[in-house]
Amino acid sequence: MSGIAQQAAGFDGEVSGMSLTDLLQIKAMGRFSGRIVVEQGGQSGHLFFRDGDLVHAQLDHFEGKDAFARILAWGGGTFRAEPKVSTTRQTINESFQYLLLDALRLQDEIAAGMEQHAPASGTVQSQKGGGMKERLSGIAGLQDVALTDRGGTLLQSVGSNAEALAAQGMYLVATSNQIADELGLGSFKGAVVQGASGHIVTLEGAKNYLFVGVQGDAKPAAVEAEVRRALSSQG
Repeated sequence: MSGIAQQAAGFDGEVSGMSLTDLLQIKAMGRFSGRIVVEQGGQSGHLFFRDGDLVHAQLDHFEGKDAFARILAWGGGTFRAEPKVSTTRQTINESFQYLLLDALRLQDEIAAGMEQHAPASGTVQSQKGGGMKERLSGIAGLQDVALTDRGGTLLQSVGSNAEALAAQGMYLVATSNQIADELGLGSFKGAVVQGASGHIVTLEGAKNYLFVGVQGDAKPAAVEAEVRRALSSQG
């Protein structure tokens, strides 16, 4: 979006000074139904909710998860909620929290001007996380972060123990899948393991896993929320 004047961070509308992610989470938790129009720099994105679920996103010729990721990447703008506006289209079927994690991957690819693609087999890209490191710096209680593909290949990392964290996280995913299958709970979506000296937060995206190492004296849920907020914001 070159040529667009820089705006102050945060969105103005029903609530001012909050990230768009926070605003949308409030709507999701409140089981909002209707359309949210987000505007920035002459662009207008439309997000349709049904009983708190995001069912359709539209931005220019982009639709679904791709449109949602691009709208979420805006660092500021305005929004308005239109409860009486609905759609029969459904281009999104995942949960809102699932969409947030997947949007992080899409934002990095969009910012780099890259098409979505899988990394070459056996290629480790642990040095690719500079932007992520900058966004996560300063979060209290955070030790390490590892973003991997579904096979466990490290794509982005923060911290000196990210590779070990990725291995631990993949073991957790495999174990959780086995337990969920035995209990008839369906496939893995996320998990938090708490210990005396540290905790691991594990989240699933469409093509990735995000593993977060948390200090033992910190609250995993609070660190997870800060990570989501930092990675969902821009600038």
